[in-house]
Amino acid sequence: MQLFTKTTKLLMVLGMVLSISACKKNEDIPLNQVPIDLPGSLSLVYGDQQEILLPENIRNASDLQIRFDFNATENVQINSSTRLHDKLTEAVTIEKNTGKIHVNSTLLYPNGAVSASSGSKIPQSYKITVVASSAEKAFEGRQSIEIEVTPAKLNIKGLDNEAAIPFTYVLYGNPANFELEAPGILLEGTTWRIENSTSLGAEVTLKSNQLQFSASAGDPNKKAEKAYDVVPSLQKDGFSVALRSFRVIFMPQIKFFYGQYYADLDLTILLNQLHIALSNGYKSTPPTLYPQDYKSTFEIVSIEKDNKAFENIDDIFTIDSKTGSVSVKKNSVLTEGAYKVTVKALTTTGLGFTTTLTLNMSKGE
Repeated sequence: MQLFTKTTKLLMVLGMVLSISACKKNEDIPLNQVPIDLPGSLSLVYGDQQEILLPENIRNASDLQIRFDFNATENVQINSSTRLHDKLTEAVTIEKNTGKIHVNSTLLYPNGAVSASSGSKIPQSYKITVVASSAEKAFEGRQSIEIEVTPAKLNIKGLDNEAAIPFTYVLYGNPANFELEAPGILLEGTTWRIENSTSLGAEVTLKSNQLQFSASAGDPNKKAEKAYDVVPSLQKDGFSVALRSFRVIFMPQIKFFYGQYYADLDLTILLNQLHIALSNGYKSTPPTLYPQDYKSTFEIVSIEKDNKAFENIDDIFTIDSKTGSVSVKKNSVLTEGAYKVTVKALTTTGLGFTTTLTLNMSKGE
């Protein structure tokens, strides 16, 4: 009996040793370290989405396991209930059936952005490690990807948004309201803000996406040019996800007419009704355009004779594009009547203004 017991114990111990040795042998089977061969970096504008296809040797594993490690990215607090790794988990996903990694920047924030509400700062880049493994094919692969998201650009409706800094001129007394647009960006959960509101003061306000300048904006006397550089932004969780710097320049009301203007007295003398002899040549004095700094070019828009359109076929009427002086060639074509010439001045600001010069022609005595 005692011998049987010892033999049984010996067999049990031997079985345990063999079992442990077998397990150890299985555990010691190394996994092949394979390259994943993904791009090392991605640059996205906020709102962009991008897909990355896993290489064929990885995605063909039937038991492929993919996980994302975000530990190299600081897990900053986004709001009271969410941290940055929560957002990364939503933004960076895998479609196992296609082997595509999907990156959705609209679920993240531009790098380096600081929240106006919490003061939290987004890291300078999102550092992600992609870990792929397969027990069937006995491999494991790791690849680090650095993702950088930059803010999108807002549009200012009615301005040239292709310019580096869109700008516009506004005449004193005219409304100065601008509509902000965020093409392709979901506005739910976002708010509008003026980044540099402190330096602009109360003259510039924002109501929803409407940027408004008060009647007191610019020079109190409405005589000097004044520019405002405004930086509106669209924010999510206090972080600016889209913004645009643009310039609004207030300028004095342009005075444009044929005659004289005395700025110190604010006195205007019109000389836009002239009597000249029929058939003789004539050249008018240049028109007044005040302030003169805005003077650019002049052109004839139309001509009427006695309130009816006149065809200037023989170019009898011409204009000096630099000075605005209107000339009439000596001719035998014109007949008596009132010739009203409409002249347009294009200013250095790109704004156009029109005035008229009427030449009353009659036969000399």
